[in-house]
Amino acid sequence: MASEKNSKKFIVIVDQDKIEPDLARETVINFDPLNRAGKEGGFYIDENEELHINDGDVMEAHKMAVNKYPYEGAIQMVQLVHEEGDKVHQFGENEFRLYGLPVPEEDAAIGILGENGLGKTVASKIITNKLKPNLGDYKQPPEWQDIKKNFRGTGLQNHIEKLANEELKSATKPQQVERIPEIFKGTVKEFLERNGEQEGVEEIAKKFELMKLFDRELEQLSGGELQRLAIASTLLEDAEIYIFDEPSSYLDVGQRLKTGGEITSIDENVLAIEHDLATLDLISDRIHIFYGEKGSYGMVSNALSTKNGINQYLEGHIPSQNLKIRSDAISFDKSGEERGEGAEILQYSGMKKKFGDDGFELNASEGNLKEEEIIGIVGENGLGKTVFAKMLAGAIEPDSGESPKTSISYKTQYIEASDVLVKEAFPNEAVMNSKRFQTRIEEPLEIKPLYERKLSNLSGGELQRVAVAICLSRNADVYLLDEPSAFLDVESRVKLGKTLKNFSRKEEKPLMIIDHDLLLLDYVSDRGIVFKGKPGISGESTEPMMIEEALNEFLKEVDVTFRKDPETGRPRANKPDSQKDKEQRKKGQFYEL
Repeated sequence: MASEKNSKKFIVIVDQDKIEPDLARETVINFDPLNRAGKEGGFYIDENEELHINDGDVMEAHKMAVNKYPYEGAIQMVQLVHEEGDKVHQFGENEFRLYGLPVPEEDAAIGILGENGLGKTVASKIITNKLKPNLGDYKQPPEWQDIKKNFRGTGLQNHIEKLANEELKSATKPQQVERIPEIFKGTVKEFLERNGEQEGVEEIAKKFELMKLFDRELEQLSGGELQRLAIASTLLEDAEIYIFDEPSSYLDVGQRLKTGGEITSIDENVLAIEHDLATLDLISDRIHIFYGEKGSYGMVSNALSTKNGINQYLEGHIPSQNLKIRSDAISFDKSGEERGEGAEILQYSGMKKKFGDDGFELNASEGNLKEEEIIGIVGENGLGKTVFAKMLAGAIEPDSGESPKTSISYKTQYIEASDVLVKEAFPNEAVMNSKRFQTRIEEPLEIKPLYERKLSNLSGGELQRVAVAICLSRNADVYLLDEPSAFLDVESRVKLGKTLKNFSRKEEKPLMIIDHDLLLLDYVSDRGIVFKGKPGISGESTEPMMIEEALNEFLKEVDVTFRKDPETGRPRANKPDSQKDKEQRKKGQFYEL
């Protein structure tokens, strides 16, 4: 967007409703430096009497012209993201560069928000002394004395001093909890007591529902059980700073909120890297936004209040730095959108399944599916959502009732990462060179750059996008996706939501989505199914109902109230016993419309 005239990149945002053409001619156009010099590319009024300037022609000198217009908010000149500042770390020539670090605060939880590939995990490693910052000099890394001098007078001065003197104890909950069984062989109890500490083990195990798993081998645990174990183990450590890298993955909504409460009760410094905005909202006292160019460089914003930080991130604009980090705002406002309410194309019967005499029992209600609609499936872990999905898809035979006689493309919850190339993982029926595949699947899910890579070499988010693409590429009557948002950052979840809605409408096919991200489910779903019961013992499902009713019924089950943020439309968890929480409970409105 920048021309050779610019050392920095700027764009101009014009609110045409606040523009008076004659006044704009007298002020903005008259004082435009390009217009005054008789050159092309300045502000102009078009045939519709609207004020415009091409993005590529905007330069810093245009600030003077913009400031001449007297109506506040009518014209904004915003700086776009560009690489600048002092490097904290660089991995090598033409490799990733990190500028800035989040600042830990005593007795506070600092949220970290940003796309994958912008250095969030790198920053957490530096903060916890697992990676020594080289200040950009990867050939001759500086000694601690020079590093300390670089951070003198900043909010990180004392923290860097502790790192240099190796005086800082840290505890980190890793991102990829599914890899823990590869690193540690043994039982849950042995893992919690591996550092020789037994005090507090039973107490923390009870909080995270791990007591019944004490004698189970780690390799037998589910993703959710591994996540709870990893969080519990981190909380057991005696540390001055705690890092939680994506603590919500694999957890249901109730577990996420309960975990958030445990994290906020820590009386030490906390950094939380999280993509689930409801969890981040609950955990954080303040937020740092990471922005930049994925895989190339990352930069860190100043600390912002939790609400403003999340909303500014979604807006793509950080006013305090006059910085535009994204061209388009992310909005979850569904008003004015048509629901997918095509003709009914499938009815499925009620189904029951029991696993052994004392095993889990599921009683699933009957329901129907319509063209062009998306049904969100919500409920706590261990209530049979995946069993229901597998019965629908014919992968599990019900004890009573029948799997529907229809073709269902099913994306499983856990994805196998083999040594097969991505392009070879697609089924033969996928017409990958067709315009339909390219515009509805390949482009929006951004999978073309991954074709020549092996599945085993993909990140969790990349593997998830490929799995969704494979599911949608099949010829089927119904598409059923189990936890498609896992490992995806906020931008990727929004792109996923738009892709699924567009696919359903264009293909005139129903989609069923099992997920724990209420923000995604609220955004994409037309109707919803709620699972209730006793986790691991028995579960039952409702018939499909309007998504607002489904989310309200589910939140009533887990005893949490949510409200809609007025600026972005995103669901936000109310603080327990807050005025808003009490108001909604009194009205029986656990999910604010």
